[in-house]
Amino acid sequence: MKNKYTIIALVIVCCAFMAAVELFIEPAYAVKSALKAAAFLAAPFAVLKLLKISPFGAAFKLDKRALMGHLALGAGVYAVIMLGYLFTKNLFDYAALVSSLSSDQKVGGFWPVAIYISFANSFLEEFLFRQIAFIRLKEFSGRAFAYVFSSLAFSIYHVAMIGQSFPPALLLLSLIGLAVGGVIFNLADEKSENIYNSWFIHMFADFALMTVWRIYI
Repeated sequence: MKNKYTIIALVIVCCAFMAAVELFIEPAYAVKSALKAAAFLAAPFAVLKLLKISPFGAAFKLDKRALMGHLALGAGVYAVIMLGYLFTKNLFDYAALVSSLSSDQKVGGFWPVAIYISFANSFLEEFLFRQIAFIRLKEFSGRAFAYVFSSLAFSIYHVAMIGQSFPPALLLLSLIGLAVGGVIFNLADEKSENIYNSWFIHMFADFALMTVWRIYI
């Protein structure tokens, strides 16, 4: 029981810390990225080591034969998001949205940020929300609770980051979509007990978002 509540508190504190950094402190992008690595990777690693829980477990156990499957899954996610964009680009003002997000995040050059978001940021989030808040948590809380907690944490964290930029209807849609996405990510990782499936999904979803961003800048 102690481990359950410690992991829950850890995830909440890490998310709240990064929300404060993003919304109120607003440091340079490189500084913010370093702080996120500390909050989403270093801090969970240290706390779980103190609890004598393996932070990684099978997180990086990759079956090379499954690599093509991961790539195909990611490519499918990219295609679905881009199709969704094509069908909704006349319904939402994506140009204004991209401009607002870029301004809010104080984003400089496109390529360094796109590479960081797609590869490093996606990994940091999968490590916290899937490896810690789901795979490790369900060992102490049970499967159903871990599903709900990790998915809601994933959704609320992201909505807090974008809430000032999205119109209410799109914000609600994002909240629901991210929560459902969190459940899908958990399902993708549950059998293997590692985060490769969800990381590839997340990575290729970010590739799609960066593609849309690139279209409008």
